[in-house]
Amino acid sequence: MPKTVKVPSAYEALFEQAEKQVKAFFSEQYASPTKGTIDIHGSRYVLVRGAAFSVEFFQLVRKIFGEDSQQDADLFSSSLLYELAHAVGRSDAKNFHSTMGLSDPVEKLSAGPVHFAYSGWASVNILEESNPSPDDNFCLIYKHPYSFECDAWLSSDSSVDHPVCIMNAGYSSGWCQQSFNIPLEARELTCRSQGSDDCLFIMAQPDSIEQKIQDYLENHPEVTVADEQLAFQVDKDLLFGQGEEEAVFRSSMRQRLLAYARRLEGMQMQLSDNVEQLTREIEERKRVEKTLQESELRWRELSNATFDAIITLQDDRVMSANPATEKLLSRSIDDILGANLSQLFNSEECVLIEQAIQQKKSELLNVRLFHQESEKFVDIHCHYSTLNLKPSIILAIKDITEQAIAMQRLERLANYDSLTGLPNRTRFQAIVNRSLMDSGFSDCHGMLFLDLDDFKSVNDSYGHSAGDHLLYEIAQRMTAAIRGMNTICRLGGDEFAVWIPDIKSKSDAKAVAEQLLKALNQPIEISRQKIDATFSIGIAIYPKDGSDYSTLSRHSDKAMYTAKRAGKNGYSFYSSEASDE
Repeated sequence: MPKTVKVPSAYEALFEQAEKQVKAFFSEQYASPTKGTIDIHGSRYVLVRGAAFSVEFFQLVRKIFGEDSQQDADLFSSSLLYELAHAVGRSDAKNFHSTMGLSDPVEKLSAGPVHFAYSGWASVNILEESNPSPDDNFCLIYKHPYSFECDAWLSSDSSVDHPVCIMNAGYSSGWCQQSFNIPLEARELTCRSQGSDDCLFIMAQPDSIEQKIQDYLENHPEVTVADEQLAFQVDKDLLFGQGEEEAVFRSSMRQRLLAYARRLEGMQMQLSDNVEQLTREIEERKRVEKTLQESELRWRELSNATFDAIITLQDDRVMSANPATEKLLSRSIDDILGANLSQLFNSEECVLIEQAIQQKKSELLNVRLFHQESEKFVDIHCHYSTLNLKPSIILAIKDITEQAIAMQRLERLANYDSLTGLPNRTRFQAIVNRSLMDSGFSDCHGMLFLDLDDFKSVNDSYGHSAGDHLLYEIAQRMTAAIRGMNTICRLGGDEFAVWIPDIKSKSDAKAVAEQLLKALNQPIEISRQKIDATFSIGIAIYPKDGSDYSTLSRHSDKAMYTAKRAGKNGYSFYSSEASDE
């Protein structure tokens, strides 16, 4: 049984063979970021964001057409994207068929949906009623779960009143047309962007597709398609037709583009003026900074010579050192004079300083020194000079231990909750974003949003100190309940969040939620009072419920409120239907 597509049982063996061929094709993949190339089976590929060829392209064209011509803008965008995808689908099919030596039409077609899935367009589910025959009876009825276009629209704040999987339809029909050598057209009947459960398509020859659609809808009364959705379709003549109406449309389009170009030209002139002003400001700032640096350097030399450890090296040995050096290294001046660097510093410190000297570096910042079981942080400034006609190196070593420790504390305060010791919202978001950046197409993660039930009553009844104590104890129990790669954070107040990377299914997230609820089964004793604490937990799953931190956070928050409404002390998975309600 094929894994990347769903097909009628009669075609399973053929599609299994297609999977092997496509897998072999994509296994020869070589990426070279240094050259900026991605090669798959000897052909150059590029990666593009799906939204750029769907919702964002529609938004750009709407902006060019103006608010009073949104319908014309969408029709133009759809027609252009469909024709582009149709041509790309035919070209990809032709290249793949030639490369893999395919000749049978159905065999050629079978590679299309698998190639479609591997290249990130969508997965494909071909329905039983399909008839992929190379004649007038050709009819392909299929669904595209996880369509990149539909996901892009659903993740945006833009609205649309027609199906949006334009390029999916164009590409798939282009591939099949190349496979069967007959003209083919695909139309999307239902779309998840319009609230339907599936993105459903019908493909047939252009002169019979309307009848195929009507036949299907008559046989499937459970499929509801609005009249305006059926009416909306791509129009090739709009781009390439020779009629008067098409000519007027293209003329209007040229005028709109020219007006848009003039606005861009004005913006460019303003930007050029801003760049010139910025350049002058940068040059002035550089001059000021250079003056400040020269002044700071003179000040440093005076300060270092007065307060910091000063070591003068000639021929790799210490020729002089001031009293501050004795204090820093915990050695007498007699032990320091005449010694080389390896006798004064441990091996790692010595290598670091010697490399800086060889490279003529002027400073080493935040260097860690270990001497007699104590740890210090220093800045080392290297001055290259000539003393007594001999090349000399002056090391001015400034003890910055207190500042370094203070910076570590500040970093801790910036990234961790002071009450519970858990990562705070800023740290949590950074962890989640890093995890998402490292994720592949098939990875699955879970985000849990936890809100403590009735926490206000604890503060009101026992005081804020008791409330803080309760939050601390809850954090301890949560940490003990779930370990491993999971990340727990306190978002603020009585809100917590958990990131569960690399889960196999939503049941893994469910198990973590149940562990957390179980961790609060026993009352928490505070000031000799036993307090029952419970959580309402919302769960969002990547990538189904969102592909970025903001969306996952928002959806897990909505799911949490669903758990609240269900009676608290429980969990709920995010559901777009429940959210709409």
